[in-house]
Amino acid sequence: MKLSKRTPFLFFALLFIQLQVVAQITVTGKVIEGGNNEPLMGAQIVLDNGSGTVTDRNGNFSINLKAGNYSGVVDYLGYEKKEITINTQNPDLGTIKLQLSSTTLDEVIVSASPKSFKDEFKGSNFRITPIALKNSNPLSTEEMLRTVPGVNIVGDMGLSNRPNISIRGSWGRRSKKVLLMEDGTPSAPAPYIAPGAYYNPVSDRITAIEVYKGADMLRYGPNNMYGAINYITALPPQKPELRVKLIGGQRNYKTGLISYGGTWNNLGALVEGVYKKFDGFTDNSSVEVLNLNAKVFAKLSDNQSLYFKVSGQSEDNQASLSSQTPFTFDTDPTQNPLDADQFTMRRYGLDIIHKWLPSKKLSFTSKVYASDFERDWWRQTTAKIKATEVQNYVGDAIFNDRYSYLNGRTFGEEDYVIVGRVNDGRESTTDSRWTYTVSGVKETMDYDWKAFEKGQHLEASFNLHRETFKDRFLVADSSRWARSGRASTDLWYRLWSANGFVRNEFNIGKWGITPILRFEHVDMYRQDLIAVAQDPNISSTEEGREPNVYTQFLPGITLDYQTNYGEFYGSIYEGMIAPSKVFGFLVEQDGIVTNPLAGQSINIDPELSWNREIGWRGDVFNNRLDGQLTYFNNTSRNFYAGGRNEVFQELGKINVQGVEVALGVELLDKNQHQLRLVGNLNLMRSKVLAGKLEDKDLFSQVIHSPATQNEYINTVNANRNAYDVYVSDGLGGETLLTDQTIEPSTFQNITKSVIQFGEQGIVDAEAPYTPRSTTNIGLNYDYKELSLGVSGNFVSNQFTEFHNFSNESADGAIGKLPAYHTFDAFVNYDFVISDNVRLNAFINGKNITNEIYRASRLNRATSGIFGGGFRQLIFGVNIRI
Repeated sequence: MKLSKRTPFLFFALLFIQLQVVAQITVTGKVIEGGNNEPLMGAQIVLDNGSGTVTDRNGNFSINLKAGNYSGVVDYLGYEKKEITINTQNPDLGTIKLQLSSTTLDEVIVSASPKSFKDEFKGSNFRITPIALKNSNPLSTEEMLRTVPGVNIVGDMGLSNRPNISIRGSWGRRSKKVLLMEDGTPSAPAPYIAPGAYYNPVSDRITAIEVYKGADMLRYGPNNMYGAINYITALPPQKPELRVKLIGGQRNYKTGLISYGGTWNNLGALVEGVYKKFDGFTDNSSVEVLNLNAKVFAKLSDNQSLYFKVSGQSEDNQASLSSQTPFTFDTDPTQNPLDADQFTMRRYGLDIIHKWLPSKKLSFTSKVYASDFERDWWRQTTAKIKATEVQNYVGDAIFNDRYSYLNGRTFGEEDYVIVGRVNDGRESTTDSRWTYTVSGVKETMDYDWKAFEKGQHLEASFNLHRETFKDRFLVADSSRWARSGRASTDLWYRLWSANGFVRNEFNIGKWGITPILRFEHVDMYRQDLIAVAQDPNISSTEEGREPNVYTQFLPGITLDYQTNYGEFYGSIYEGMIAPSKVFGFLVEQDGIVTNPLAGQSINIDPELSWNREIGWRGDVFNNRLDGQLTYFNNTSRNFYAGGRNEVFQELGKINVQGVEVALGVELLDKNQHQLRLVGNLNLMRSKVLAGKLEDKDLFSQVIHSPATQNEYINTVNANRNAYDVYVSDGLGGETLLTDQTIEPSTFQNITKSVIQFGEQGIVDAEAPYTPRSTTNIGLNYDYKELSLGVSGNFVSNQFTEFHNFSNESADGAIGKLPAYHTFDAFVNYDFVISDNVRLNAFINGKNITNEIYRASRLNRATSGIFGGGFRQLIFGVNIRI
C-alpha cells in the first residue's frame, strides 16, 4: 500500500488533538444551600482563568480543565460567595455549601429541592418546585395547583385569569376565601373589600408556588381561614443571559416570553415580557394577555439589601358568565353563542422592599406596595329557551349565524338552550365596571436570641393597608355590541386596616413551640352614590356613608418534634374571612342577618374558624422517600355567603376534616438514570352543623327537571321540620306552608325555600365543592438531558349547592357533578449548543384522553354547566443565551 506524503502529518495532528483531549480533566461538584441542604440550580462557578459554568437542576456542575491548580468563587444571588481551590489530581470537589445571606429576602428565594414542603413554614404546606413547573409548561396556574392535596379547582373557561381555587372546603368561586399572593404581597384587586381573584399572574413567569395551610397562616392576612397561595416569580439569574421561550399548540395557542437579566457584582436585574393568545376551548372564548415586569435585587452593603419590582398586565378576553345546559353540553360541549361578551382589564403593581441589619441578631424589613386595577366586563343578557323554540325566539338570521348546529335535531321537553335575550329584535348587554386601588406599608422585625442553649427567634410585624373600590353597573339595550350605557349601580367603598402579628419560635432540645397572635383593626364604609345624588339637600361628600368598624384578635400555636426521620407537628389557630362587599354591611341581631334600617349600626362580624391539624413531614430510607401526612379538622362559624345567591339568614357553622398525603419516591437513581414517583391524596368530609339558609335562585331562576322536582319534594317530605316552604298567595305576595306535605301540584307555586341545618333540621348536608377524594399520581424519568413523564388526576363526585341535589336541573344550574379523571404527559430535552447557548425543546399533552366532563356550575342559574377535560397539545423551545 502506498502512503501519501501527508500521512505522517495527519498522524501527528490527530495524536496532538488526542493528547489535548486526554489532557482535559473533568472537575465535578454539587452546590447546595447550607441551611437545609437543598440543591441550588443556576449557581455560578467562575475560575481565575476566565472559565466557568452553572449548576443544573440538581445543583451539579462539571467543567473541563487542563491539569493544574485553579482558584475561583461559587456565587448565587442572595447567598454568601464561597471561594474554592481546584487541584485536578482531585477532580471531585464534593458538596459545596452556600449560606443564605443575612440580607436576603425570604419571600422571593426558592430552591430546586424536589421536596414537597418548605421547612421554614410551621405547619402543613406544599411546594410546587421549579422542576415541576419546567416539566409541565402549564397553561395556567390552576393546572399545577390541582396537584396539591387539599386543593380543589372549580372549573371555568379560559386560562385561569380568574382562578377558582378551593382549599380544605372553602367556597371556590373566584378564590374569594383563599389569600393569593405574589412574592409575598396580596395580589387580589382588593383583599378585604373584594377579594375575588380577577387578576392572576401568567404561569410562564412563575418559578415556584407555595401553598400554606398551617398555623403560620396568621403571618398573612386578611383571609387566612383556609389557606394561602404564594406565587414566586423569577429572580435575576446569576449569569447575564437572554431568554426566549416560544410555544405553539392547538386552538391557536401561542406564548412568547423574552427576558434579559443578570447579576453584576452585588446588583441583579431582570426585565421580562410575556405575550399569550388562545382561541379557547369553546366558541367565543378567546383570550389575549400581555405582561411586562422588571425587578432589581441589590445588596447595598453587608447589612442592607433592596428589592424593587414593577409590573403591568393587560387582558382582552371573550369571557362569559353563561355556559351550557345539559342538552347543549351533551350535544356539543364547544358551543357558546354569546359572541359579544368581552372582559378587558389592566393592572399595575409595585413592590419595594428594604432589609437592614443593625446587628447580626436583629433585622428590619420594610415593604411598600401598591396596585391599581380596572376591569370592564360587558356581558350579553341571557334567557333560557326550550330548544324547540330557539329559532322562533332569536329569528332566522341569528339562528343561522350561531345556532345552526341545532338543525335536524330532535328535542325533548327538558331540552333548553341559553341564548342572548331578544327585545324588539335586538340582543342587549350589561357592563360590570370595577376600579380598585390598593397601597400599604409593612414593617417586620426579626430578632434571634438564645435560651435553653438553643437559638430562639422572635418576629413581629405591623402593616397599614388602604383600599378603594368603585363598583358601577351599566345597562345598554341598544345592541349587544354597545360599550356604553346608563348607570344602574354606582357604589363607592373605602377601607383602612391596621394589622400585624407577634410570633416567637421557642426551641427546647428537639421540641419547638411557636405561639403567634395576629390582630386586625378595620375601618371601612360603603356609599351609594346614585341614592345620595337623588337627595338635593346633601351637605357634603360624606353623606350616605355606611361605616363598619371592627377589631379581631387571632391566636395560634404550633408544637413540633424533630426526629431522624423528619418532623412531627400539631397546631391550632383561629382564622378569619374579612367581611367583604357581599356581607360587610349587614346587621346581625338575635342570630338573624338583615340589611340595616335607617340609623341602625352595622355590626356583622368576620367569618371565623378554629383550625386544627396534626401531621408528619420528612424523609426516610436515605432520602429515597420524602413526603408529608396531615390530618386537619376545621370548624367555621359566622358563615354567611356560601355560594352564588346562597346566603345564611341565621349564620352558619360548618366542619371540614380530612387527611392529606404527599409522597415522593426515588425508584431509581443509578448511572444518571432517575425514576421518581410522586403521589398526592386528599380525603375530605364536610358537614353543615348549624344555620338557616335561603337559596335565592332555586325557585326564581332555576328550571327544574322532573328529577330535581321529585327529589326536592321527597327530601322535604322526609324531614318537613327542616324546611320553611313559601308559596305565592296569588296577590303578589307569599305565604308560609306550615306542617303540610308538599305535593307535585304545589311545587309550581313555591317561591322560596329556607333550610334549617343542625339538630333541628338537616344533619348530614355537605358543603358545595368538597369532593370526598382527590388523587394525583405522576411518574417522571430523567436520563442525562432527557426528561419525560406521565401523570393522572382523579376527583370524586361533589355537590354544587347546599341543598345537595343529586339530580340535574333542566338548565344545568343545580345537581351533583360526576367524578372525573384526566391524564397529562410531557417530554423535554436539553441541548447544549455551546458554552453560552442552551436550548430546551418540549412537547406537552394536556388531558390526552379528551374525556370532557362537567367541571362546575360556577355561576349556577346564570351559567349552567362549564366543561373541562378538552385535549390540548403544545410544543415549544426555551432558549438561554
